[in-house]
Amino acid sequence: DSLTHQLIDYLMGEIDGVPKAARYLFNLYMSLKQYREAARTAIIIAKEDQASGSYRTAHDVLFEMYQNLLKHKIKIPNEMVHNLMLLHSYILVKLHVKKGDHMKAARMLIRVASNISKFPSHIAQILTSTVVECYRSGLRASAFSYAAMLLRPEYRSQIDPKWKKKIEQIVRKPDKSEEEEPTDPCPQCGTLLPQTMLECGECKNTLPYCIVTGRHMLKEDWCECPHCSWPALYSVFREFVADGETNCPICNVVVNLSSSL
Repeated sequence: DSLTHQLIDYLMGEIDGVPKAARYLFNLYMSLKQYREAARTAIIIAKEDQASGSYRTAHDVLFEMYQNLLKHKIKIPNEMVHNLMLLHSYILVKLHVKKGDHMKAARMLIRVASNISKFPSHIAQILTSTVVECYRSGLRASAFSYAAMLLRPEYRSQIDPKWKKKIEQIVRKPDKSEEEEPTDPCPQCGTLLPQTMLECGECKNTLPYCIVTGRHMLKEDWCECPHCSWPALYSVFREFVADGETNCPICNVVVNLSSSL
């Protein structure tokens, strides 16, 4: 125990005043099965990765720790739940754009852009993508809102010249028409909620989300990845696999749809 405490003090910089890479401390806590301490360290590591723009790495660090805490029946910190949700939403954007589903991409980008301070390395790029995907999807009020944000002095010089005129035009000639987001029942209490809302104001629950769409789950359209047990809308997951996507979007393991019910 004494040697372990000395090693922890060394890694934290208590001995020589030089904190070591948090990953060493994380690995030590994991080997000692001190999962709560490991979880706190994982959040720090993921924040550093996220701040530097390494979103997939940050996602995978949090996901691995999340699964470890579940396995050992330890409460997941709310910060970990929220940060993993944002990172997964960001990763889903590329998937939706690849499939030409600009509405799903726009909804995920709106979620990310609403928490843009969590993505400091790519603020202008993410806001630009949000404007473009919202405009393509007919979400003109949202496109205007984020275009106006982009034209603030701190971001204006960072706008890709390819999109600058279009963004300026959206702000000069605003079209604020926008249909309301479709609703689906809360899987906990049945209250109708916008599909991408993950907090129910009626039952106060944080809702599980589909790992393919980012929408909240539906009780009657439920399946799970057989490897990581994360939920997906079965109707969507079936189509996802039928389209040739063989890997789970969150754990990245090859899935067999017949075993995902």
